[in-house]
Amino acid sequence: MKRGPISMGVLAAALLSVGCKEDRAERVAASYSTVTKATERPLAMREPPKAPEGVDAVPVEEDYEARADSSITEANFKAKLAELEQELRL
Repeated sequence: MKRGPISMGVLAAALLSVGCKEDRAERVAASYSTVTKATERPLAMREPPKAPEGVDAVPVEEDYEARADSSITEANFKAKLAELEQELRL
C-alpha cells in the first residue's frame, strides 16, 4: 500500500540528481576560458634519429671509454671492477 509514495520519492530524487549533474557540467564547461581549452591543431611529428650504418655502426675504443667515464665513479669502482672480473671468468 505504501509503494506509491515511496516510488514517487525515489523517482523525484533520481530526477533531481540528474538535473544537478547537468547543471554542474554546464557550469564547469562555462568556467573554462578560451585560453585553457585545447587547440585543434595537430602535433608536429618528429623524425626518429637515424641509426648508424656501415663503419659508423661498429663501436670503437673511444665509445667504450666515454661510456665508462660516465658510468664508473669512485663510489662504485670496486663493484664495477668485480663485475668485469666476473665477466672475464665466464
